[in-house]
Amino acid sequence: MNKRFNRAGGFTLLELLVAMAIFAIMAVMAYGGLKTVIDTRRAAQAKAAQLRQLQQALYLLNEDLQQAVSRPVRDELGGGEAAFRGGHGRELLSLTRAVPALPPDGGRSRLQRVGYRFESGKLYRLVWNTLDRTQQSRPLRKRILDADGVQIQFFGSEWTGSWPLSAGAIPKAVEVIVSLSGMGDIRRGFWLR
Repeated sequence: MNKRFNRAGGFTLLELLVAMAIFAIMAVMAYGGLKTVIDTRRAAQAKAAQLRQLQQALYLLNEDLQQAVSRPVRDELGGGEAAFRGGHGRELLSLTRAVPALPPDGGRSRLQRVGYRFESGKLYRLVWNTLDRTQQSRPLRKRILDADGVQIQFFGSEWTGSWPLSAGAIPKAVEVIVSLSGMGDIRRGFWLR
């Protein structure tokens, strides 16, 4: 009878090793699951940021296109430039637009020259403070979108890759095709007033 009670209680070495192995396997599985969740969250946040950037760029482009007016300008060298032009090299689009009056307007022009340029995987929006520029005129340049490519087409009576077709004309519609990594090509059409 005493023999049974004198025996030391506890786990054997083999039982401890098996328990530790099971715990290690469960820890590795939990870490793998957590890593997958974190990686998925990061990827979703990156896609959301990319979509937010695209939406903001398309919003700005829409605002500029809807306010386009037929007012030609002088370039830095004093030559004439069409009120609305695009599809010429890196310059995707350049236009004169109406700007809503801000109280007090201080005598500022209610017209503004804006442009869009695609360089090295980035779409920039350029804004000039004056319509008729001098050689000292420099635009405010803001990066609005990171993309693999941006194409633009104009519709007058048919689709074309460059504008203007005639002096002072503003197209009826503009189509922009943005290529984004992981999303493919996104097409957006804009009807102009």
